[in-house]
Amino acid sequence: MKIHVMGSDQRIVRCARVSFDKDQQVDQERDKKLIKYLLEHKHASPFEHIIIAFEGDKKLWLEMLSNLPSPAVQVYYSAGFIWTNLRNYINAKELLPEELETVLREKLPATWAIIEGLEPKAYSLDQEYVKEKHETSSGWIGLVDALELGTDMDYYTFVVECPLFVARQWHRHRFGSYNEVSRRYVSYEPDFYLPAYLRRQAKSNKQASVEEPVEEPWNSLFLKKIRWYIEDLQQLYRAMVEKEVAKELARGVLPQFMKTRFYWTVPRVSLDNFITLRTHEGAQKEIREFAQAILKMVGYRGSDKKLRL
Repeated sequence: MKIHVMGSDQRIVRCARVSFDKDQQVDQERDKKLIKYLLEHKHASPFEHIIIAFEGDKKLWLEMLSNLPSPAVQVYYSAGFIWTNLRNYINAKELLPEELETVLREKLPATWAIIEGLEPKAYSLDQEYVKEKHETSSGWIGLVDALELGTDMDYYTFVVECPLFVARQWHRHRFGSYNEVSRRYVSYEPDFYLPAYLRRQAKSNKQASVEEPVEEPWNSLFLKKIRWYIEDLQQLYRAMVEKEVAKELARGVLPQFMKTRFYWTVPRVSLDNFITLRTHEGAQKEIREFAQAILKMVGYRGSDKKLRL
């Protein structure tokens, strides 16, 4: 049986620690304690970024589905492989082939030891922070990892830095897993995106823009005011935090031009759908640039065309 696992012990930690903007740090002893904490307190989302694929036919897959202990456990079939993530595996491992344990013990030694109630010794690392990185006008995107077996459920993990309004559009693509920086936990100075010029509203599309700047002097005046308001709100935020206002409330004054960062683990069928929708001329320029960067990194296969809606 061919078994494939995308991810590492560190991947779980990175996707958890991005909330604190500490996903590039490595402290193996603290990392092991964090994995244990995540498991004990059911902070499940970081485990969704570990992908498991193994050979199996539809009959085996359907047998597994018929015996799942909860409708929330998700297992998929595509082109001779059964796909799931570590969160689902933990919730239904009794139904999955025993051979998976050997591979998971090798790929995720710290996590597996903790699952078994043992003291973790070994710890697996990602080879690098990102394999490929592309800059856009409003941020950047990096390919963290990929598991490609030629199926519609091939998986990819990206790390993205972009303005809040782009992230909220992005999160509308719900077939995937996300972990994001949280300003409940961090109080460092945020970065902001400011476009080179303010685009005009499109007349033929009520939600889109055209690549033409607003006429002067309004373009320059508005940009100047935006910069002033951003700085003023930053000062207000700093003052609120200094006076011990909870960060989870103080963050409410920060504008949507503020940048955020998140991890996105997504199957090919959903990724192709993202590329189709977000490279369209009607998509917002900022997110369109990200979709074009993804297209350059991993291509487009058209698997979303099999969907009617």
